[in-house]
Amino acid sequence: MRRGDWAVNPEMLWAASNEGVITARELERLGVPEGTTYRRCRDGGPWQRIGPGIVALHNGTPTWRQHLIAGLLHAGDHAVITGRAALRLHGLRQGPEPDRVHLLIPHAQQVRSWRLFHVERTSRMPRALERAGLAVAPLCRAVLDEVRTLHDAREIAACLAEPVQRRLVTPQPLLEELDAGCRRGSSTPRAVLRAIEDGVRSVAEFDARAWWLAQPELPPARFNVRVLDAAGRQVGIVDVLVEEFGFAWEIDSTEHHFATPDQVEATLRRQRSLRAVGLHLVSTRPSQRRDDPTGTLRDLLDGLAVAAALPTPRATFEDDIRRVA
Repeated sequence: MRRGDWAVNPEMLWAASNEGVITARELERLGVPEGTTYRRCRDGGPWQRIGPGIVALHNGTPTWRQHLIAGLLHAGDHAVITGRAALRLHGLRQGPEPDRVHLLIPHAQQVRSWRLFHVERTSRMPRALERAGLAVAPLCRAVLDEVRTLHDAREIAACLAEPVQRRLVTPQPLLEELDAGCRRGSSTPRAVLRAIEDGVRSVAEFDARAWWLAQPELPPARFNVRVLDAAGRQVGIVDVLVEEFGFAWEIDSTEHHFATPDQVEATLRRQRSLRAVGLHLVSTRPSQRRDDPTGTLRDLLDGLAVAAALPTPRATFEDDIRRVA
C-alpha cells in the first residue's frame, strides 16, 4: 500500500486489523507514519492506544474481546490466555467477570505486564488451544492458574467444582496439574480437590461436607451418590448418603436461585421417588446450617435414628464420578 492510500480507503486498515486491533508497527508497514498514529491516538482523536504499541481503530470503549486480542499482541508469539479470562473462553461462568488478561509466555521471552495485561513467564508452557479464535491454555491449566490467585476456600471450591460438575474434566487431571506446578499455596486447592473426589460438586456441598466431617456425632458418609432402583434405573442423586442407615441429606440450594414452579415440582417428584425406594431424607437450606448448626445437627441425628428403624432401602448406590472421554 502506498503511503497515504490508507487515508483515502481507511477500511483497508480495518481489514488488516484483528477486529479493529492492530500494532503500530503494522500500521507503519501499511503506510501510516508513526507520528500520525500517535496524533490520532491523542485525547479526542479517532483512534486510541490499548496497549504498548497497540491501537484500536476507534475511540469508543474497547470490548473485552478487543482487550484479549491486544493482550496476545502485547505478549507476543507463543503467548496464551490463562486464568479466569481463559475460563470464560472455555465456557465457564463461576466467579466475577475477569478484570485482567492473564497471559503465559515462554520463560525465555522478556515481556512486561502492562495495566490489565498480567504477563507470566513459565518454564511449563502449555499447548495452546483455540477458543473463539483466540489462543488459550488447556482447561486444567487455566483453572489452576486462576486458583493460585485465590485465597478464600469457598472461591477456590467454586472455581474447581464447576468444570467437574459440568463433566468437562475429572478431579484426577486437576490433581496432576496441581502437582506439576508450584507447590506453594497448594494445600487449600488440594483439600478442595479431595472433597471433589468425594463427590462434592458445589460450594454449598463443600461447606456441608466440611461441616459434616467436623461433627463427631455423625457417622461416615458418601457425597453426591447416584441412587438406582431395583431395575437399575437412576432415581436421583443425593448430596450426602449414610448407606448403612439408608439416610440421605439434601442441601436445598433453592434460596440461591429463582426456582420456577416446574423446578420445584421436579424436586418434589425426585424426593418422592427417593423415598419410594426406602431412603429417609432430611433437607436443609445452606443458611439454616450456617445460622442454626445446633438445630441442624439435632435434625440430622433425629433423621438418622428414624432411618435406622426403617427397612433396608430397595436401592443400590454409585459414586457420581463419571469419566470424561
